[in-house]
Amino acid sequence: MKSFRVTLAAGILAAAMGSIAPAHSQDTSTQAAAANLTGLRDFDFQVGEWRVHHRVKRPADSLQWSEFEGTCSNRSLMDGWANVEDNMFDKPTGVTRGVGLRAYDPKTGQWAIWWIDGRDPFGALDPPVKGRFDNGVGTFYSDYTNNGKPMRVRFTWSHITPVSARWEQAYSSDAGKTWETNWIMEFRRVSLSSATCCPIVELRQYTLHPGQRDVLVDLFDREFIETQEAEGMKILGQFRDLDNPNRFVWLRGFSDMPGRAQALGAFYGGPTWKAHSKAANATMVDVDNVLLLRPLRPTSGFSLEKLQRLAPGSTDVPKQLVIGTIYYFDESPSNDFIDFFEREVAPLLRDAGASIIGRFVTESSPNTFPALPVREGEQVFVFFSAFRDGAAYERYLAELGRSQRWNDGAAKALSTRIKRPPEILRLSTTARSLVGR
Repeated sequence: MKSFRVTLAAGILAAAMGSIAPAHSQDTSTQAAAANLTGLRDFDFQVGEWRVHHRVKRPADSLQWSEFEGTCSNRSLMDGWANVEDNMFDKPTGVTRGVGLRAYDPKTGQWAIWWIDGRDPFGALDPPVKGRFDNGVGTFYSDYTNNGKPMRVRFTWSHITPVSARWEQAYSSDAGKTWETNWIMEFRRVSLSSATCCPIVELRQYTLHPGQRDVLVDLFDREFIETQEAEGMKILGQFRDLDNPNRFVWLRGFSDMPGRAQALGAFYGGPTWKAHSKAANATMVDVDNVLLLRPLRPTSGFSLEKLQRLAPGSTDVPKQLVIGTIYYFDESPSNDFIDFFEREVAPLLRDAGASIIGRFVTESSPNTFPALPVREGEQVFVFFSAFRDGAAYERYLAELGRSQRWNDGAAKALSTRIKRPPEILRLSTTARSLVGR
């Protein structure tokens, strides 16, 4: 059974992608540059593990809905040109399985979706539904024949957030004049993965009074990590800016924007901040340099799987260097730019020695905790890279300087796509930082 499914999937993808070569080849780069890539990342939101609540109505003339639970696991294929969705349905009549397979057509900017029913995996495939996303809603159609009668089917994706989504299936027997919904799936993310954090991330850069950075670092590492995490946040990283002795940089993660408001309200209205706010504020000149970010895709956050925070009082400062790179835009970074970065820029950076540990874009939701300002209106693409130490970073820069592909190709193309030269943060981790350990 497993061998059959792999063969079938490969055949479907080959047919959908036509003559497109693997994404790393020169032919793909040339064709992709002229292709319609606006929808290439539309299904990135679904990568990961989900719990699913199903509501199904059968037969079509029945008013009875049955409800049951299930799970869904989605992973990206072929550098994002396709993805596969593995479903388990825990029905009252027993457990069944099904696979959704999707592939992107750069000629039309549409996705095609096939369904493989685990109860009859050798059966003929129905024609794929095809469509695209507009304004956050994905709509996909197909025509087929049922008992000799022409029918039209519609898939709809909506209500998409980092932790939830809704899918509906509807049928029409009158060429789309009227529709009857017969299947609704409500998705809730199990987690971005046990190791990836977080759907919402703050990049906070504080300007401090001269000589006060180590005072704040000691206070932060001693009093403000576990107490913030107890309210539902994740303290991801704390850093000394190597190019500014009066700057403290840190990263804080949240499950979603409503959760952010609740967690911040609980902490800043709680006893820990009341006890230590005077000492903390005495070190600070400006705390408003804050970018509100979200992962480029669900798996683009920080991987925390093998990281363990040191205990309070630890002084073992890691030698690893973290580089934050911020690209600025007039508008939200386009799918075309993101594809360019993933296809052209990131491989060259990795070849030169960078380990890219997180990729983010602006989270455009309104600030849910106005007491802490953020830089609203900024449109950025931010990525973080890790290096073993400062010497490794210098070797990386030298390698890029010698790279003709970088200097004459990707770097020049990059400079024409961004608003101004990138902002580079050279960050040394504190003893209790997770990121950069």
